[in-house]
Amino acid sequence: MVAPLVTLQDGKVKGKISTDFLGGKYYSFLGIPYAKPPVKNLRFKAPVPIEPWNGIRDATREGPECPSYHMLFELYIGSEDNCLNLNVYTRQLPCDTTSLKPVMVWIHGGGFVRGSNRNDMYSPDYLITEDIVLVCINYRLGILGFLSLEDSSLEVPGNAGLKDMILALQWVQKNIQQFCGDPNNVTIFGESAGSASVHYLLLSPLSKGLFHKAIAQSGCSLNSWARGCSNGVIIAKNLEYDETDERKILEYLKSVPARKIVEAQEKTLDPFNAGTIRPFGPVVEKYGTKGAFLCEDPIDLIKSGKFHHVPLIMGYTSKEGMLFVFLGQLKFGHNGETNNFEEEIFFDRKLNMDSVASEKCALEIKKFYNQEENQPEKDIDKFDLLKTDNMFLYGIHTCVSHQKLVSQAPIYFYRMTLDTTNNHAKEISTTKHVYILMALYYLIGKLGDGLIKNMLFKLTKLIPQNKRTGACHSDDLYYLFRTFMNEKFEEGDENNTYILRFVRLWANFARTGDPTPDKNDPLIKVKWTPVNKSENCLLNIDKELKMLVDPDLERVKFWANLFE
Repeated sequence: MVAPLVTLQDGKVKGKISTDFLGGKYYSFLGIPYAKPPVKNLRFKAPVPIEPWNGIRDATREGPECPSYHMLFELYIGSEDNCLNLNVYTRQLPCDTTSLKPVMVWIHGGGFVRGSNRNDMYSPDYLITEDIVLVCINYRLGILGFLSLEDSSLEVPGNAGLKDMILALQWVQKNIQQFCGDPNNVTIFGESAGSASVHYLLLSPLSKGLFHKAIAQSGCSLNSWARGCSNGVIIAKNLEYDETDERKILEYLKSVPARKIVEAQEKTLDPFNAGTIRPFGPVVEKYGTKGAFLCEDPIDLIKSGKFHHVPLIMGYTSKEGMLFVFLGQLKFGHNGETNNFEEEIFFDRKLNMDSVASEKCALEIKKFYNQEENQPEKDIDKFDLLKTDNMFLYGIHTCVSHQKLVSQAPIYFYRMTLDTTNNHAKEISTTKHVYILMALYYLIGKLGDGLIKNMLFKLTKLIPQNKRTGACHSDDLYYLFRTFMNEKFEEGDENNTYILRFVRLWANFARTGDPTPDKNDPLIKVKWTPVNKSENCLLNIDKELKMLVDPDLERVKFWANLFE
């Protein structure tokens, strides 16, 4: 077959033909640059649009990740050259402008320090069956994307990674029609840090008119882990550069190899608790400029209605915290619990450690989550809930509860409790032999489809797991994207139904702003109603879909009342 060719505003790109998980054909265009390489004097600065090119650019291979460590395997990956790239997937070419498709723009997670748009984690093979146009973007990570300096003359206020997203969305507006995408029907969606980014984009004046709907999966601007701080001195110290003058720090950082910067970031150990600010992330910019992404506190913007009033899906998994308990075990060697509940108090409450108020809050947290029972299995399950609530649920619920009072567009709320063999984040978080499991997945990622790969998948299912209930943080990804960890399910496997249902809900919303427009759809069989001013109606996504009203409200109220 002839390779597909598309003419963009900046030049021509050649893609390739791919096959989705149902056997349908679609077109892939990979590694398309949307900005100049952010190197030398452009490092840490707002992105600059790519310059036009002559000839035909090969878009059959993925572009590099932004410099970071691999999400799962702790390997250094990426390159600053052409890291600001995006992938586009479409079912229809050449384009018929009378039948443009809804566009979905994916923003990956990874705590603002890891992750990428690559196919090994975000293959379009599931979503593309719904005949949408999918765009997956890269943005700068860690200190490269979120260096924030106090000196206004240096013009590095922070949020360069979020400004990358703005430029990528501007690229979509200029070029997506060439892929049969409708620039007037763009939905941004993301998970974890990608979800928080979606919410920040809702709040930023720079994104006005660049999207028309939004889906925030497990994260918002009110979550404690989604806020950064001024960090020039922090990274200088990690690099053993004995300097506090920000101008000298900036000049030094421009000369340091990206790999050395990424390695230095890791010295600031992430304790995965709500009591410690994560230094490399979004900030409220302290000096307003024409290109400022965010100049007011998110909660003030939400309460005042100063955000983009577009239809929104927002939700969480029932046991988000399971992953962070596991990471604590893996990184710090403890049993997943804590002996210091003061560390679980939100850092922005500014309670002094060991103060009477801090100790009182810590005792209340310990009592509420029954940590005095001294029963390890029950304790770890309760600790999963604690991490779910203070790192995700409370912020997300607070966001929905305030935003709905002033929003002129519907807000659809959900909780995912679906737990099957396709929940790979839970599989990793509860395995009794993590290094064996990860070694098997590493091999699976290196192999093409075949008997050996199928045998390795079967071996992963034989590794014993600790018994835990619920859906882990990022388990929703495996029902929207085919990752290297997703095996090919046989016809009739229930996981196929759950995948088709998930992508149908998300694509319906992208098409119409209503995730359940057809009451006769046999995949869904329920009407998802938005929240209203008196009730937070919620769709529980499990093996069966069911509408509920605020099932976790008691836990939310605990955190709301804790600091009074």
